[in-house]
Amino acid sequence: MMDFLAHIKKDLSGQSIAVQTVSQHCLNTAKYAAQALKPVHLSAAGYLAGLVHDAGKCTATFQNYMINQIGQKGSVNHTFAGVRLLLERYFSTDAGDFSGVVSELLALASGGHHGLFDCVDERQKNGFQYRLAKEDICYEEAEENFFRFCAGQEELDQRFRVALEELTPALEHICSMTGDEASDERYEQETAFYSGLLSRLLLSAVIEGDRRDTAEFINGTQFPAPPRGEALERLWSDLLTKTEEKLNALPSKTPVDQARRKISNQCRQAAEQPGGVFRLHVPTGGGKTLSSLRFALAHARRHRKQRIIFTSPLLSILEQNAAVIRGCIQNDSLILEHHSNLVRTEENSQQLDEQELLTETWESPIIITTLVQLLNTLFSGKTTAIRRFHALCGSVIVIDEVQTVPGKMLSLFSLAVNFLSEICEATIVLCSATQPCTEQIEHPIHSPIPEIVPHDPVIWEVFRRTDIQSIGSMPLEQVSEFALKTLGSADSLLIVCNKKSQAEHLYSLLKGGDFALFSLSAAMCVAHRREALDKLLSALEQRGQKTICVSTQVIEAGVDISFACVIRLSAGMDSVIQSAGRCNRSGEAGPGVLAPVYLVQCQNESLTKLPDIQRGQGATQELITEFSVHPERYHNTLDSDEAVGHYYRALYRREPRGHHDYSLKDRPSLFSLLSLNGYCTQDQPYFFRQAFRLAGSLFQVFEENTTDVVVPYGQGEQLIQELCGEQAGRDPGYLRSLLKAAKPYTVSLYQYQIDRLNAEHGLIPLQGGALGLNGHYHAETGFSMGESDLEFLWR
Repeated sequence: MMDFLAHIKKDLSGQSIAVQTVSQHCLNTAKYAAQALKPVHLSAAGYLAGLVHDAGKCTATFQNYMINQIGQKGSVNHTFAGVRLLLERYFSTDAGDFSGVVSELLALASGGHHGLFDCVDERQKNGFQYRLAKEDICYEEAEENFFRFCAGQEELDQRFRVALEELTPALEHICSMTGDEASDERYEQETAFYSGLLSRLLLSAVIEGDRRDTAEFINGTQFPAPPRGEALERLWSDLLTKTEEKLNALPSKTPVDQARRKISNQCRQAAEQPGGVFRLHVPTGGGKTLSSLRFALAHARRHRKQRIIFTSPLLSILEQNAAVIRGCIQNDSLILEHHSNLVRTEENSQQLDEQELLTETWESPIIITTLVQLLNTLFSGKTTAIRRFHALCGSVIVIDEVQTVPGKMLSLFSLAVNFLSEICEATIVLCSATQPCTEQIEHPIHSPIPEIVPHDPVIWEVFRRTDIQSIGSMPLEQVSEFALKTLGSADSLLIVCNKKSQAEHLYSLLKGGDFALFSLSAAMCVAHRREALDKLLSALEQRGQKTICVSTQVIEAGVDISFACVIRLSAGMDSVIQSAGRCNRSGEAGPGVLAPVYLVQCQNESLTKLPDIQRGQGATQELITEFSVHPERYHNTLDSDEAVGHYYRALYRREPRGHHDYSLKDRPSLFSLLSLNGYCTQDQPYFFRQAFRLAGSLFQVFEENTTDVVVPYGQGEQLIQELCGEQAGRDPGYLRSLLKAAKPYTVSLYQYQIDRLNAEHGLIPLQGGALGLNGHYHAETGFSMGESDLEFLWR
């Protein structure tokens, strides 16, 4: 044998038609991993981790498995060899430098490319020691053949020295990132947490290199590289010119127009500042999407950023923002819109699930995605999510409606923002009209955070168009009566509910009236919501047409729509203010007229499964009580900065101790698992002790895992049929195009819903591991199983 095989390409009959050697694959993986880390000057580290990642395939046992199918899928260990090679050769606690830490970093990146592993697990087992002592993996044979066919010992030693030189400044910076005022414990926690993110970054590059090279081998063609260097600078310049031409063409006659233009110009000026973390705190209706796009493009051009990433908490906002961005960019080939994970993959520590080659990567210059996908990229244990992490390096990341980051993960999020800005050289823009007080938490974003648009009371007054009024409590049936009474003096009304079940019930109570009635919720697929919104906007534009929309939270942030009046069932003040942003949005009630936003406490509302909303209600009620006694302290309005600040302080007081660290029942918190690890109670020689695999498996943005399902709405019905067809099974390119086309026709379902649908034969298995819905979808309200107390998730 002249070399060892890494992959075998087969035709549909199972016959071998091409082979790739381990040396070819390792060299290609190393090259792509190095390329992925070039923006943060860690190419040598990426190259070395990629070079050794498949060293364990250089054995006769693995070749028998590959060629003769001896053994079960994924049963032959090949990931331990790279870990052992790096640790045995380079780990030391006596070197006087970061050699030991760097060897561990590289070992984690090499050994985790088919799934994270725990450095110390629940049973105190050390992941490094286990891999060093593991028998029956033919390590000596793998090491000898790797040095013979892939890279010599001298080359490997030289590459380690260069990787050590690269990683030392990053590790020194991490050691200085926790402030002087921090306790010893907090310093150790945060240093370990940041180091864990550094290991994730290196692993991301290895996964990128491995999956990209594998996909190119299977497809028989190289994927096009995104623009870089001078080509990327020209691209940012051209896109900025187009955007500014569009902005200059907007009217500037009214005070609102002029205020928006001033905000936009301040964003353009702020783009010249060095990168870091910024706040974009502008009032609802202030033209935030266009202004943030202008900032991002100008900043990317000025500071040579790799890509721009826009995140939104809800698909409804993502759809609207995407339309605005596409209108300026005018080139869809430059944009990736990523929100659904139709392809289901299975994690195996020794085997690649080839479905993973169909999943989205973030290689496009402009990414439009959801907050869920961003948080998964930062913390999920799935290799498909980890792979995207390197794409955040050298990027501009605009996080819209940042107040929607779940409170339970504020520590994880804040520290990740610090890491991205200081180690990954990313610029992060935190957008919201109700900015959370992150400086109040135990592990905050580094302050001070500069404001892109300094607070100007004159500008805010221009956008003040509503009066939030608390009107007490009433049962849900009485809310419908109050809505009909309100509609007598208003042409249009929006009712925002906390739960889908409430919205469904109100919708049924209001049906049959002499007005246009609409429903909006995340139970409707993107295409359905888009069509419903178009019809709703058309109804609102018709004179004399009375209109009511009953919605869940999907409408309350970022949707460019305006009603004469709003009823909001009591929730956190951030949500209430966002709902108010859908009222009198363009001042159509007349100069100086404040439209009413009624805040109602719904009697007998069960929120035991929604504790965040429950705590938000309590904090809102505390603010309302204080406001009723001293309104002057809040400038006589419940949406002032002072009121919002009071609300967040009250909210944080109500949250249990350790809540922001992602507390877990009967376990250490997720923050603990990703830092000092509460399961690690014994001395051990290694720096890394994190339970990465366990933490990744436990991380969920919301409380339950969900699955994206294609629904039979509109074109979705035809797509389900095509995804069942033979062509989709034999043509990967055709399958990929179908999965992309299916994204607007998906909803995210909880596992209990999936289980029930399976029992009722309500799901159709599709090619690529996707699922289609059989029935259970209604033209007015979307997916329904007749009951739902939990709101749907938006991915």
